[in-house]
Amino acid sequence: MAARAIPWPLRRLAARPRGRLTRPLHARLYGRPFAPGAGRRLLVLFEPGRISYASAYPFVLHARAFAERHGAQIRLLETGVALAQGLPPGLARPTHVIAQSWLLDPPERHDALARLLGGLPEGTVTAYLDTSANADIRLARPFSEVDLYFKKSLFADRAAHLRPTAGDTNLTEYYGHLFGMPEATVDWAIPQSILPKLRVAPNFLTAPGLAEGFLARRAPPDGQREIDLHVRLGGTRAGGWYGAMRRAAEAAAQAVPGLATVSGSGVAPGRFMAELRASKMCFSPFGFGELCWRDIEAILAGAVLLKPDMSHLDTAPDLYRDGETYVALKWDFSDLAEQATTLAADPERRGRIARAAHSAARAYLENDGPAGTYAPLFM
Repeated sequence: MAARAIPWPLRRLAARPRGRLTRPLHARLYGRPFAPGAGRRLLVLFEPGRISYASAYPFVLHARAFAERHGAQIRLLETGVALAQGLPPGLARPTHVIAQSWLLDPPERHDALARLLGGLPEGTVTAYLDTSANADIRLARPFSEVDLYFKKSLFADRAAHLRPTAGDTNLTEYYGHLFGMPEATVDWAIPQSILPKLRVAPNFLTAPGLAEGFLARRAPPDGQREIDLHVRLGGTRAGGWYGAMRRAAEAAAQAVPGLATVSGSGVAPGRFMAELRASKMCFSPFGFGELCWRDIEAILAGAVLLKPDMSHLDTAPDLYRDGETYVALKWDFSDLAEQATTLAADPERRGRIARAAHSAARAYLENDGPAGTYAPLFM
């Protein structure tokens, strides 16, 4: 329903904010001035990179739902353009602004964006949209004055965001200790005042291509699944805790007896998805953060997701219900062999989990879930 509200050529343009030819067209169409008389005027300051734009795209794909539910007209402007040139006249008086920057930007760039938001007319609702994979909210420091802070995953115990960790994140802490690579304590000095402002943003399923994939099918693809376990992992040659974790994950998967396993890295996206559609299960360990593209790709392809336990996080939609939409593993992968072997021998259970996960993702998009997830902007 949501995707069909936008003609196919415009969806194709909306999905490509940084192509050599499409970038100026994207800016001209989606960054045009607000219409005269528009009530709620939502300006999305976005980063065009793949990870960040996955969180900006739903404002285009579900624009009609935002208009119908919240009376909001939406326009998009690249954050870099706003910082370099200011807001253009036709976009200079939004009633609501949600803004992105990138985790690894220099502090000066984050500070400049915070000043831009702070300098908007009194009464403008401001929000920061943190699109980084890691669960910490280190960017809450420069953006502590916004009205709301959105992120794809938040600790279920919000107070955990205030706790110092060994290394930058909860994952550096756990895997650093697990592999004998403990790091120095890091305290991001998160202001406690940010906690009531925290809100969950949609997961990666809103990305261009993935969203349309779910909307196009009412159930995961049928067909023969000759691969038992899909384990194509990058990062196995990296150093530090991350490389050690990825190598341990790959080794644990390859050690599962009696299963047809696909591993390695460096395959083209088309082949990767074709393999997932031919796989019964997909093992998706954490990356630098808990959420991974692979999680959503596996669900779209109908491969049952095996992943370290996600019960410590809140996400939208909730695709991490153990035994219902995925199978939770211990963080050290010690039960991977048992879980994978048991699941490989139970096609009925696999089918039930795969269908439930796909249905949950599709229902969220079909019912314009992002318009509901971002409803706090308009309250």
